[in-house]
Amino acid sequence: MGDAVVRISQKRNARRAVWIKVLARDGPFSAEPRPLTLHAAGRESDQSGRRQSIVKRFVVFWRRSDGRMIVVQHSHGPNDLGEVNKSETGFIHYALDVTAIVAITNVQGTITHVNNKFCEISGYSQHELIGQNHRLLRSDAHDKTFFREMYRQIARGQVWRGEICNRRKDGTTYWVDTTIVPHLNAAGNPDSYTSIRFDVTRRHQIEEDLRHAVSTDALTGTANRRRFQEYLTATLELSNSIHTSVYLALIDIDAFKEINDTFGHVAGDNLLKNFAERLRAFEAENIFIARLGGDEFGIVISDKACADVPALLDEVLDSIKQPVWLGDIKHRYTASIGVAAFPMDAKTPDGLFKAADMALYHSKASGRDQRQCFAPRLQLAVEYKSALLQAVEAGLDRNQFSLHYQAVVPTVPGKSISLEGLLRWQHPERGLLTPGAFLPEINDPGLESEIGMFVVERAFKDMARILEESLPVDRLAINVANADFRSDRFVDRFFELSAQTGISPDRFCVEVVEQVFLGTNFQSFQDRLLRLHDAGVELALDDFGTGFASLTHLRRIPIDRVKIDRGFISSLPASGEDLVLVKGIIDIAHALGKSVTAEGIETEEQATLLQQLGADGLQGWYFSKACTMERLPYVLLQLLSRSRYSDHALQIVAPSRA
Repeated sequence: MGDAVVRISQKRNARRAVWIKVLARDGPFSAEPRPLTLHAAGRESDQSGRRQSIVKRFVVFWRRSDGRMIVVQHSHGPNDLGEVNKSETGFIHYALDVTAIVAITNVQGTITHVNNKFCEISGYSQHELIGQNHRLLRSDAHDKTFFREMYRQIARGQVWRGEICNRRKDGTTYWVDTTIVPHLNAAGNPDSYTSIRFDVTRRHQIEEDLRHAVSTDALTGTANRRRFQEYLTATLELSNSIHTSVYLALIDIDAFKEINDTFGHVAGDNLLKNFAERLRAFEAENIFIARLGGDEFGIVISDKACADVPALLDEVLDSIKQPVWLGDIKHRYTASIGVAAFPMDAKTPDGLFKAADMALYHSKASGRDQRQCFAPRLQLAVEYKSALLQAVEAGLDRNQFSLHYQAVVPTVPGKSISLEGLLRWQHPERGLLTPGAFLPEINDPGLESEIGMFVVERAFKDMARILEESLPVDRLAINVANADFRSDRFVDRFFELSAQTGISPDRFCVEVVEQVFLGTNFQSFQDRLLRLHDAGVELALDDFGTGFASLTHLRRIPIDRVKIDRGFISSLPASGEDLVLVKGIIDIAHALGKSVTAEGIETEEQATLLQQLGADGLQGWYFSKACTMERLPYVLLQLLSRSRYSDHALQIVAPSRA
């Protein structure tokens, strides 16, 4: 706040020179000769502070074009009384009364004067206000420190400016933009205070509405993620200062995407509203609930004993299980919860959120419909996965991945050897890894898709070499995952490579596993498989019998080959039950026009039995282990050297040592 003294020569009387003291909010007042809008006027007093007809000080309040208040104090000598135009003073009082809320108090805060606007906004009459302390209007919006600083400033004779929330007679509150000007006596001490106020309640209401809009979830009416982050940060700061615990629980609806897809987005929105309503039933002074996005909600619990938190969250889960109507259908749903504690599990808001998120992921992976608490081992698992993802990315960039090939040998004349390309990772520290050592841990569709692109590109490259070297190979099979069929990218790339290399699609086989039939994107998956099949690509169903596929799927998808999982083969011929199952699979597949390959053959006895049962192809270590592209010609030569028939049907007599 700056003070400036500007000497203005008033031409109304040549003998009169008036000093104007301007108390402006931002730096010196500019005496630009342009009219200002007058908003308030001053008072009269003598040197002793008693009101009389001799003017000593005249305080004028001006409102600039930018809306800020300017306080102008005219100082007059005893001979200047006649210069004060009485009609001008009357107009000033009138303008003040119709535009501003004016009150005068003594130094003790007792109200000595109020104008009509003050009575209108406060709801009190002049009779009820005069003689009362100004604390009558005090609301709970400001603490003692606020008023202590204000009184300290005006007691020093300084003008105070700010916004105050007061309470009306009916109990409602209102906000006023306030300027308080101390009146100084001859000794320079305040003997009264004149306050000029303007109603800014509407602006505060608009601001409050905006704050509510930006901090509230529009769908559910709960706090949103922004408000949640603010609350969590403030709560942790308070907890840290008073050494208490805070618990963060993350909760989301199990299989919400499937519910949304099945019943529609309107039903999904209604379910979210119902979910939020059930959660809000648990809201309390120390329990804060917010929607973080999608179907995920956050619960912040403070001032609770550690033993009470699990019981509370179990009650939350029980309330979620109550049925809800989705349209005309009564539906039951469940939720999963992950919870972490401050400061035991993390010491920052971000750290606590990550810990609770890890616990939620563990809850989902453990079967859903439960709560799981954070444990350090979860952090280790996350760190391991993160390091694994980075290592896989680096491995793809550094050419550490390759395809090893295992032969699928025919059991009847007229068939040629086929190959299955098996992914291998030459890890710089752990050596040669099979997919089982890293793929199940990835669970990253984007990275899985990149691995799929590597497989198809390497398969075409190696098939080009096989054809160039005239190796006796019929087809080359590659394994694909759900991630490869989330879009057309894999299939489009397959056909691009076929066109670039001139290799016909019918030189390839694509192997899928039973789990693909259970995905929500099954239709798009099926359409992309059909594109491949229609171009001549053989389709094989891998690991048959280990998942949940039904015989119906063998009819819906044009599967050409069924591969019996090694789990049924390993116990042959000792297990009579597995023998019956294998025989049944072979017979049914043949009846449906499918060929059958048995995997995991390790003994001559198994090979002979499966050939007798009617298997069309045999694959396993009994014939050869998976080998690199460089060793493939030697392995094929060893297999063909044991052939009984010139057309490559194999005589099963002894395993290859390759």
